[in-house]
Amino acid sequence: MSPAGSEKTGARVWRDFPVVFDEARILRRLGVRKRPEQGDLSLIDLVREETAEASRLLAPAAAAAVVPSGGLEPHGVFAGALSAGLCICTIGPGIEQRAARFMAEHDLLRGLVLDALGTEAVSAVSRNAEARLGEWGRSLGLHPGKRYAPGYKGWDVSGQKTLFDRLPAGDIGVGLTDGFMMVPRKSYSFRINFCAGIRQES
Repeated sequence: MSPAGSEKTGARVWRDFPVVFDEARILRRLGVRKRPEQGDLSLIDLVREETAEASRLLAPAAAAAVVPSGGLEPHGVFAGALSAGLCICTIGPGIEQRAARFMAEHDLLRGLVLDALGTEAVSAVSRNAEARLGEWGRSLGLHPGKRYAPGYKGWDVSGQKTLFDRLPAGDIGVGLTDGFMMVPRKSYSFRINFCAGIRQES
């Protein structure tokens, strides 16, 4: 894995993320469209059992920074940004490792339930981190734009290096492979464009 880099002045690490699992959302991720009380009771019991385990295994964290956009790689979706909010989020390896163990034991349904729980958890952490990063930018007189992730909207996945070079990813236990994939897999990285706004009073 490549190192996280050294330009991390001013970065913040957040760990206090509340993650509450919505049973109906988890079931929808598993392809169940009925309300929980109308669904397969054995599946619902399994979801509830693994939700308790997933909650115990969660280790949510994020590393974030607001940096001048001039030193970042040029790209059309970033045109006009004064600054950028950078963030790497994770829920830790616990849920992923438990899912992999059940998959290896051919308990595919339990593994899929855990995978859905992990996806839901990292999504919740990233939304919360995005809101915090937006507030950080507003406090500096900046207005947050849309969220962009490497590998989407025409931003090549190699853009991960920009984030890992400027954020203390190692402090939250996230690494980057030579192919720009994050480890643990239940991690998410993104950038927010900031343009001129109104500075908040302190």
